[in-house]
Amino acid sequence: MSKKSKSRKRHVAGVLGTTSALALSQMVRAELPAAQLDEVIVTATKRETNLQDTPVAITAFSQSALDQNLVVDITDTAKFVPGVAFASHGDQAAVTITMRGIGNDSAFTELDSPEVATYVNGIYSPRSQGTSTLLYDMDRVEVLRGPQGTLFGHNSTVGVIDLFTAKPQIGVFTGSAEVNAGDYNSFGTRGMLNIPVNDTLAFRIAYASQKHDGYVSFQPIPAEFSTNPVFSTPPSTHGLNTTAYITTGQQYFGEDRTSYRISGRWLPIEGLSWDVSFENYVDKGIPEAPLMQSPRPGNPLLSILASFPPANDLRSNNLRSNVSWNINDYLNLTYIAGKSHLSHSENAQDDAGIAIPTSPSTPGGGALQDAQTVYSDFDSYSNELQLKSTGTHVIDWIVGLYAFRERNGIRFDINQYNGYSGGTFNWAGAFIQPDRSQEDRSAFAQAVWHVTDRFRLTGGLRDSFDDERDIGGRNITFNGCPPPMVSNCGPYTYGLSLAELLANNYAVSNNDAYTSSRKLTYLARADFNVTPDLLTYASVGTGYHPGRIEDGGTHDDPETLTNYEIGEKSTLLDGRVTANVALYYEDFKGYQVTSVVTKRDAAGNILASQTKQVNAQGVTGYGLEFELAAKATPLDTVQFASSIQKTKMENLFTVDSRLYSLNPANPLANVANIEGNELPHAPRFSATLGYDHAFPLPNGDSLLPHVAFHYETRSWLSYYNEAAPVQGVSDWDQQKAYTRTDFTLTYRGGEEHKYELQGYVQNIENKDIKTNSDIYKVAGANYPVALYMPPRTFGFKARYRF
Repeated sequence: MSKKSKSRKRHVAGVLGTTSALALSQMVRAELPAAQLDEVIVTATKRETNLQDTPVAITAFSQSALDQNLVVDITDTAKFVPGVAFASHGDQAAVTITMRGIGNDSAFTELDSPEVATYVNGIYSPRSQGTSTLLYDMDRVEVLRGPQGTLFGHNSTVGVIDLFTAKPQIGVFTGSAEVNAGDYNSFGTRGMLNIPVNDTLAFRIAYASQKHDGYVSFQPIPAEFSTNPVFSTPPSTHGLNTTAYITTGQQYFGEDRTSYRISGRWLPIEGLSWDVSFENYVDKGIPEAPLMQSPRPGNPLLSILASFPPANDLRSNNLRSNVSWNINDYLNLTYIAGKSHLSHSENAQDDAGIAIPTSPSTPGGGALQDAQTVYSDFDSYSNELQLKSTGTHVIDWIVGLYAFRERNGIRFDINQYNGYSGGTFNWAGAFIQPDRSQEDRSAFAQAVWHVTDRFRLTGGLRDSFDDERDIGGRNITFNGCPPPMVSNCGPYTYGLSLAELLANNYAVSNNDAYTSSRKLTYLARADFNVTPDLLTYASVGTGYHPGRIEDGGTHDDPETLTNYEIGEKSTLLDGRVTANVALYYEDFKGYQVTSVVTKRDAAGNILASQTKQVNAQGVTGYGLEFELAAKATPLDTVQFASSIQKTKMENLFTVDSRLYSLNPANPLANVANIEGNELPHAPRFSATLGYDHAFPLPNGDSLLPHVAFHYETRSWLSYYNEAAPVQGVSDWDQQKAYTRTDFTLTYRGGEEHKYELQGYVQNIENKDIKTNSDIYKVAGANYPVALYMPPRTFGFKARYRF
């Protein structure tokens, strides 16, 4: 160990990973109160290091911090991590993560390869759905900002979210149980049991469930519908449906998630460990649906005129293995392997319930749209072999090989009606993708040269080979019926095979495609300890995202990000304060932009629709991130995280397909250069302030109030930055500046604080916070729709540890 390591006090940085829970427990039970922040160990460099000694912009959370801040899944961490945001998608039960303004915010059919990579126990998760997994019985969560193209590689273009589940403890029998309940009939459970077998083997079983009713209510049947004479008698025309609306049953934006994990840890000989786990996750929660940004008079914002009962069934099984062997005092060999299967089906209304039809054929233009993921299956495999030095030497190094493969099949259907469900046919499409695959094979190396005890140089390289192919992919479309539209003259896609669709005059386009790319990414960094408690660093690193195939058998080109960053990490006042700063500039080339281009007739009927991926010239961005944790007194803890950022699109001529249709007669119609526009989900300023105070009670128990206040300025919801009002809504393409406050009050009691009672309120202001926006067309008219964060919620939790 170096002199610097011996002399330096090891305190946590924690930022928002600070847990006053542990500090308070020490304060109450020990003779002297704890006046320092707790230590946090991270593995951002594939080695265990103190967070304050790690020259990377990183925020870390322990399980205690997750509980205290009411973090249930990854999306809940966004308000605590500088420069991180997320966007919801109404289909595929998925969210996408944005970091420092960069992220794939388009809902691809398969929602793959996000620019912010997610890893669980070192294993890459290729699906955006993976970000929705419940966070329970975790060891820690690490959020690394900036490209991680050397040690992590696969699609870590702008950052990594690294999740580590709790490992079994050898020789310790322990457990915990939790139950929670709240409004919207919310109810959840969590539990953990650590079972030692002998002095070399232990198992751990953990379970979590969370359920609540939907936040979005059903609107009543409009008077225009119920008073129409045609509905007062039995249907006399094929396709007429007197029960076109649903007003009862499961509501949109509901939650019903369960998960369990079985982990094993085996230490057969000294220096050799094998950690293996199996995790099952089931999500039957009701999906989100776009809502009218200007709701129908007399109805709340969070409501929908619904014609289709929503349904969702997402299941995943994950097997993860990590074998680590300390060959000797200098060498470690690690093998990480993973296998994952994810399946999903879903049905959701996609038109926000905008139109009020009065017959099976009015108002026309696809007034009603049903989006259905008929099936999707994703199988992925990953293998990583690492050889690295252990301890601290003049040169610390790591080399490795990595291989990843995913194969998927999916069918996604859209059916549009001219009037109400069961009415006349307008347009339909079935997107059948039976065999699509992506592969990544790479080799990497990174070394740290300890020039002196205070000055270090780091260099790293990764050589990646990627390919993606589609075999047998087909887009099947039908353009509807000729007027007069009085009956269902076209077949809907429901239950029809590819052969049956073709036999019913559906048009077919071939999506067979292949693309491959190779990229060398690098990292160069210098870090210097000005004092034992002040670390400074400067780095330049690159991230890379391979090209992707698209409909029509074409593909876009890879995108690359070069990030220049300087930062400092300081520990002040004898470990009572940590302050971390990162200043960055990013140059993003070949930004992969995706939009749906449609061609419609004069009445607004869809004639053709195609998803196109193009490479924008690029984006530039810069920002300042600041994180502070302070133990103001042994009873008071303050956390602060903020981000100042500015993003700017470079030259790109495009059409906002949400507002305008493709016009073959005039291809340049409505084309605009969006140079200078800002990226979506990138507010100029955002900040979160957290405060905890501990009230020791005479009997040794304690009371801990905790408040988290979040503020951010206006942000755009698309790179089009549309400012013109639509249907009287001036901010339809942006989220205005807002505040959000969460509060918890926790009572800790019993010997060693074995039990906790907690009450909470989230989104106290009850703000309507948009995460995505779109336009839905009815009879040629534009209507702005959006997805929203949950409204104000409250509840109670009870925990017991033994």
